[in-house]
Amino acid sequence: MKPSLLFLLLALAPSWSAVAASTKAREEPVFLFENRRVIVAVPEGFGSSLTRDENGMAVFQIADAKERHSLELRFLPDPDGRFGTARARREQMVEMFSEHVGASTERGMQFEELEPKSGAGCYCVFTDAKLVGQSKLPPGEYLHLTAGLKTWRGVVVIFRFFSNDTASAEYRAVMAMLRESVHEKPAPLR
Repeated sequence: MKPSLLFLLLALAPSWSAVAASTKAREEPVFLFENRRVIVAVPEGFGSSLTRDENGMAVFQIADAKERHSLELRFLPDPDGRFGTARARREQMVEMFSEHVGASTERGMQFEELEPKSGAGCYCVFTDAKLVGQSKLPPGEYLHLTAGLKTWRGVVVIFRFFSNDTASAEYRAVMAMLRESVHEKPAPLR
């Protein structure tokens, strides 16, 4: 599986190694739209970057210094709660990620519930069939893609998590971040 070129360039940026090696898990604020803000608890050992897409929507990316795990979060408005049901999320995932089915060992979409602390979500894991069994992967390619949606009132997050495993501490830390973090914190009353 290959992430986008921009994402690869960000993931491989030399400054990330120094940042990732020297930081602890930290909360990163991501300003979305309409004065909304999300907190992302970036796991220890990961660097982060925030950009905006061509429509001005937030794209938050993290990657580890070893270049074995990289995640992209795209935040989009969902004012009508279009993705509030499991069926709507799964239908959207089929539309967005079905291109990966044919090249995967799974040969189908095996939906898993994300079960986040706040909101709802689901995901699928795709294993790149052409990379299975290779001891050294080509630069910029990953064995697995964990793709999914997370939603809460007014917001949907599309995530693409590229990894070379699905059992390491780093993989589990990113999945925990998706479940327990990546949500809006209510502002204190004044």
